[in-house]
Amino acid sequence: MIEMPEASTIARQMNETLTGKIFQHFSRGPLTHKFLWLNKPAEEFDAFVAGRQVTGAKSYGRSIFLYIDETHLNLFAELGGRILYHAQGATLPAKYHLRWDFTDDTSLTYSLQMWGFVGLLSKTDLSAPPFTDTGIPPLSDEFTFERFNQLLEEYPEKKAKGIKGFMVTSKYVFGIGNGYLQDILYRAKIHPARKIPSLSLEERSQLFSSIQGSMAEAIRLNGREDERDLFDYPGGYRRLMSSQTMGNPCPTCGTTIQKLAYLGGACYLCPTCQV
Repeated sequence: MIEMPEASTIARQMNETLTGKIFQHFSRGPLTHKFLWLNKPAEEFDAFVAGRQVTGAKSYGRSIFLYIDETHLNLFAELGGRILYHAQGATLPAKYHLRWDFTDDTSLTYSLQMWGFVGLLSKTDLSAPPFTDTGIPPLSDEFTFERFNQLLEEYPEKKAKGIKGFMVTSKYVFGIGNGYLQDILYRAKIHPARKIPSLSLEERSQLFSSIQGSMAEAIRLNGREDERDLFDYPGGYRRLMSSQTMGNPCPTCGTTIQKLAYLGGACYLCPTCQV
């Protein structure tokens, strides 16, 4: 799934590459998927975007905003898969789910993996639910340690679920999924099943610093090595804790990295370092 570093990378590349282009056509591709959600029929997308200009792009958490003229945008949210740019004369992939064509004979395709939402919205839509129900992205001015600690205390299941439940709930910290969570908790030396009330102030500070540091490093490296950017290049961030490192020695203490099934997904951790 695309998380904050990948969204940041793709949005930056969209802004640099697509700004100024004129939409010619929007269409569904040869593939369909029951977990690909559009908020309008494809024909309505097409009728609206045709002849309009891309005016920029930016990311927010793990969402990507592709701006259309001064009033609307395409929202890419909760995405798994690949958003790819195709230069003039390039061969498009044989299989994809959505396609945007521009008047200069370039294109954008989206190939879904797992699930995803693509919306055609007005900018004013973003000021109402459900878009106002998301949490705070790391690295934003609003994401301070004081606010983070307040969010930890506000989490209604803090006594029932471990810190993983809080971290992957977009209502609190928006931009982190199960991919980066493993390294964040490893660097903070916190077990994913630790309950929030058991975390000391020092441990909460370590977790906050780990979030900020991990996200900054991954953005600098254009995302994870198992995800792709707008031009189909892999990111440069190699995870310390993942299915690829399970069974290897911990980089810190040498204990074997283990897999734990917890809260509906896999966690990878060092049972010695993370308590």
